[in-house]
Amino acid sequence: MMAARALRCIAIAIAIAGAIDPAVTMSGAIPARLAIVVLQPGSAAAETARARLVRDLAASYEIVPQVTSDTAAAIVIGDRYPDEPLPEHLLVATVSTVAAPTPNVRLVRVEAPREVPAATTIHIDVDVEALGFAGRPTDVTAGIGGLEAGRASHLWTTDRERWRGGIDAVPVGEPPWAVRVGLAETPGANDGTAADVIVDVRRRPLRMEVYEPRPSWATTFVRRALEADARFEVASLSFSSRGVSVRTGNGLSLSDPRLDAADVVVVGGLDRLSAADVRSLDRFMRERGGAVALVPDMRPNTGPVRELLPIDMTERLLERPAKLSMMSGAAPLEASELLLLGGLPPDSSPVAAGAGLPAEPLAKEGTAVPVIVSMPRGSGRLLVSGAMDAWRFRAADNGAFDRFWQGTLAGLALAAPAPIEVRVAPPVLRPFEKGEVTVRVRSRDGAAIGASIDGDQPIRLRPEPEAGVFRGTFTARGTPGRSTIDVHLADSARQSASRTMLVQSDARRIAAEPLLSMLSSSHRGVDVTPDRVAELERFVRGAVISPDAAVVRRPLRSPWWLLPFAGCLSAEWWVRRRRGLR
Repeated sequence: MMAARALRCIAIAIAIAGAIDPAVTMSGAIPARLAIVVLQPGSAAAETARARLVRDLAASYEIVPQVTSDTAAAIVIGDRYPDEPLPEHLLVATVSTVAAPTPNVRLVRVEAPREVPAATTIHIDVDVEALGFAGRPTDVTAGIGGLEAGRASHLWTTDRERWRGGIDAVPVGEPPWAVRVGLAETPGANDGTAADVIVDVRRRPLRMEVYEPRPSWATTFVRRALEADARFEVASLSFSSRGVSVRTGNGLSLSDPRLDAADVVVVGGLDRLSAADVRSLDRFMRERGGAVALVPDMRPNTGPVRELLPIDMTERLLERPAKLSMMSGAAPLEASELLLLGGLPPDSSPVAAGAGLPAEPLAKEGTAVPVIVSMPRGSGRLLVSGAMDAWRFRAADNGAFDRFWQGTLAGLALAAPAPIEVRVAPPVLRPFEKGEVTVRVRSRDGAAIGASIDGDQPIRLRPEPEAGVFRGTFTARGTPGRSTIDVHLADSARQSASRTMLVQSDARRIAAEPLLSMLSSSHRGVDVTPDRVAELERFVRGAVISPDAAVVRRPLRSPWWLLPFAGCLSAEWWVRRRRGLR
């Protein structure tokens, strides 16, 4: 009878444990999610490469066929560049299934501002990719009216490489300026050697609003630098004590609806910002699309402003001022009281960094640590300056402090959308070519909108699903020259905007498709051929680490517990039957 009771107790214990369903917390690694994307389904080479990668990596990673928001890395297999863009922060490796083309170099992207203030150089960003050009230089030029207005050079170091550079072109002649960006005297360059862009002069001033809930030397000298530049229209509001304020220009509070007329808001005295101020700044960036520059003079540890700063900040005091290294060619700042910024969003853009400033866990010894950073916030941008006492060294390097803030804030202001924004694609058309116009209206009051080209040819604008966006098509004139597209709103303010476009018989534009290998080079990955998949596997295992996390297990949910449960009951019944019991 003891055996029968023991078997019965074991069965009852299994049933009770199954009903309670206990949870066991274990510490272990969760397999990172790895996307293996095949761009040419059915290709023998692509399917063979994918099968091998899945077989070798499935034990270490969770393999998925597409990129999702929680994907740690991606492997793209194919013979062309993907149609859909991948997140910039995502690690991407590629397997190119086509034979390497002959050596060439070509333009991939040319980006220029739609307009610049008068007497200002035109900054043009270019992406150039090269294949088989290791050890050879390439020059990229920007020409206006047949004259070279700017040049940049690059020496290729690998056989497959993409270079992102900038050119500052001096405008020549009357606006708008037709700028032709091209590869200068590059043997082996393919057809994508030149592209035309149009840059107009900005008629509106760059409107700056400076707000100080308490006086701050940092923002005071930034404001003075802006007031010394004729391109800016500066207004400020500073509270010297409770209920006592000082205004210059038409200084506004952050809750005033007229603040949307500004392009950039510069804010100091961050510890005195109220929750209402923070909400107004957040709305200014997200809805208006403007830029906010935070200029602290001490580390903001607490208070409502922390809602705008979801980043790590480590204060560093130096015995001697350090010269910060600039990422965009801006004038270098000097500072000795620094906020080293870490935990930044993936799409942040460092503006200035301090080289050789150890700040664990933000960076390793000897690396450049971000000090001034620009990051997106809705449709606008947020600039955070950690050079807290740079104003003390404003006279150094021939006034580099003033030049830095003038150039940086001018760039933010030029990127802020106008009340009515008009884009034409392509910017330079050939005679009788079809073009597309896109209009973005900041106002959401539903006012009627109209457009025409050269004043006599109406353009029908269709509303897009995105609020305030309209698109239409038109046909370019048959003779070379300039055309003007006029857009107006039928509201009480009768707002309007215009865009000048050019018609040229020799219009040049980028039409070449980038190589798949350039996807990996721009996403910190590697590119291999199908016979070198083993190298790719080693790279992935070293670059993609599965994170450690607490894992909750419920062992009683396994269906295998039915076997001992049924076995115990059956054995107990058998023992009782052998002894003549029921």
